[in-house]
Parts: sequence; structure tokens; C-alpha cells
Amino acid sequence: MTILGGTGSQQISIVLDSSYISGPISVSTTAVEAKVGASPLAARESLLIYNPGPRTIYYGPAGVTTSTGFPLAVGQTLQLAVGSTVSVFLVTTSGDSISVRVQELA
Repeated sequence: MTILGGTGSQQISIVLDSSYISGPISVSTTAVEAKVGASPLAARESLLIYNPGPRTIYYGPAGVTTSTGFPLAVGQTLQLAVGSTVSVFLVTTSGDSISVRVQELA
């Protein structure tokens, strides 16, 4: 996490000591929630998403589309500080589905 202010920025590490799960999810033209398993990790504090390609994926709230979502290019990783009650959805353009890597930390 980077905190901006004053004369510059500082890096701060947060130690998570409860739970960690990781796994792939299939992203296609129908938005899918970024979570590992049937429901988000209880007490989740952080969500990481890695796009191995071959196309850009887009993330956002329920109903996200490739026109409304924020892009995550091939090879990029996104870390969001979101709890288990906040849903993040992923979608991609036409073509075969993409096996995206997701990690949830609590």
C-alpha cells in the first residue's frame, strides 16, 4: 500500500495472519465474480487478480462490461483492499475464456 502526502510517499506493509486461498477462475463475455470457490473468503481484506492473457480483462461492480470496466492488460496484477462483502466482477471481449488467477487474503 502506498500512502501519499506531505513531501512524498511511504510504503506500508500490512501483515495478514488469518487465511489465504488461491485458484483460477474462467473469465468470458459474461461477467463473473472474482472469488475462489462458492463464496468470498470470510473476513477477506485483500483480493489479487492476475491476467495471464491472451486478452485484456475488465473489472468493476456487478453488470461490468468491456465498455464500463477498468482494464487489466495481459501480464498485469491488480491488488484491491476489499472485504468479503464487496463484489468485484471480471469480463473480457469475445473469444475463448481466460483462466485468470485469483487470491484472497484475510
